[in-house]
Amino acid sequence: SDTSNQDSFISKRLTAIYGELEAIEADKAESRAAVILNGLGFTSEMQAMATKQFSGGWRMRLALARALFSKPDLLLLDEPTNMLDLKAIIWLENYLQTWKSTILVVSHDRTFLNTVATDILHLYAQKVESYRGNYDTFVSARTERLKNQQREYEAQKDYRDHIQ
Repeated sequence: SDTSNQDSFISKRLTAIYGELEAIEADKAESRAAVILNGLGFTSEMQAMATKQFSGGWRMRLALARALFSKPDLLLLDEPTNMLDLKAIIWLENYLQTWKSTILVVSHDRTFLNTVATDILHLYAQKVESYRGNYDTFVSARTERLKNQQREYEAQKDYRDHIQ
């Protein structure tokens, strides 16, 4: 009876493990990793190397690959294009356009932001302003907002000057 209980426990545990492996698509892990690494500029030979053999810039690419591979619910990217060549940047832009979950990017690369961003959060004067669209849309909307604020300020100033 102990053996049958143990067998039942092992069977249930194995079923759960296989379910988890299926959920994370473990059978596709190696090919997914190769696609990401290749996209970020790693040759087949480089993909077989130990991490410690890479320079700082290549280790940053490895960290980016690790983040992309893990498919987090929230992907945080701080200046992701800094250590990438043009080919890798273009690959990353295309890859992120199909990303299913939320990405928060901090970047000075306007072209990258125009390609990848769907919304812009602008931190200014201890406030967060939200804009729909890419970077160019943000610049246009912000410029228009500032012009409107200036017009309102001048109208209020003219009104105050008039009643004094």
